[in-house]
This record gives sequence, C-alpha cells and structure tokens, in this order.
Amino acid sequence: MIRINLLPGPKGKKAKPQYDVRAQALLGIGVIVITLAGCWWYSASLDSELEVQQEEKRDKEKQVAQLKEQVKQVQDFEQKKKLLEDKNRIIDQLEQSRLGPVKVLDHVSQSLEPLKVWLTKLGIASDVIELEGKALTNDDVVEFVNNLRRTDYFTAINLQESKAAVENKINVYQFRLVFRLKG
Repeated sequence: MIRINLLPGPKGKKAKPQYDVRAQALLGIGVIVITLAGCWWYSASLDSELEVQQEEKRDKEKQVAQLKEQVKQVQDFEQKKKLLEDKNRIIDQLEQSRLGPVKVLDHVSQSLEPLKVWLTKLGIASDVIELEGKALTNDDVVEFVNNLRRTDYFTAINLQESKAAVENKINVYQFRLVFRLKG
C-alpha cells in the first residue's frame, strides 16, 4: 500500500511565492520611462552645449573678419609707408645730386678768383671730377692746384698734364686735373 504523508516535514519542499505580473509590468514601464527621461535630459543638455559652441563659433568668425580687416589696413599702411620712403629716398638722392655739382662749381670758382685761369671742360662722374682748362702762366696752374687743395672739399688732386700751346698768338698752358670729392 501506498503511504501519503500530508504533514509538512523535513522531506517536503516549500512553495515558491508567486510574483504579481502587474507589479513587474509597472516596474518595467517605470524603468523605460526613467531611461527615456534621462535620454531626453542628456539630449537637451547636448543641444544647449551645441548652441553655446555655435554661438562661440559665430563670435570667433566675427573676430576673424575684424582681424582680417585690420590686417588689410596694416598692409595698406605699410604699402603707403614704403611708397613714401621710396619717394623720400629719391628726393634725397635728387637733392644730393643737385647740390653736388653746384658745390663743386662753387669751390672750383673760388679757387680761380685771383688767377688768370679759365676752364674749358668740367666732368663729374660719381665722386670723380675731371677738369680741363687754360692759364697764361704755369705758376697760375700750380697756384690753382694749391687753392683746390686748401678747400678741404676735394681729395686726391692729381695734375695729369700741363703743356704749353699757342692760341691766337698768345702763349697759354693747357692743363688737365683729376680729383675726388671728400666724404
């Protein structure tokens, strides 16, 4: 015969409690709602950060445009400055070249004053001066060379040639000088 033990005892298993399906469904829906809310909040924070970055980018682009304009103005100013410096340099060169021959002629004419010497040719190339002339006596030629040396405006005065000649039945001395400007 079969025995059936209806009393709980050491050999019997405990019954598992049953969970309510409604509670599990509510818990699942709650987790999904919280996850969606978290995603929405994270998306909103990323959108606001993106807006901040785009606004910052627009500000930087405005600053770049302003700086480009300033760079253009500086370049224009530098071009104008260079043009003015070139003009000033040319003016200075013209001024020096204008004064050079005038001063040379002035000092040469001052050296001629009491003498009977006249010039037939005067050539100025850079700082080298070639001078040709005539005098009534050889002493006048020597005195003219000495007067040029006293001016402190010329250097390396070299009497290259002095020769006697006759012009219109008058004895004259033809001479040729080469010298340099000081400085």
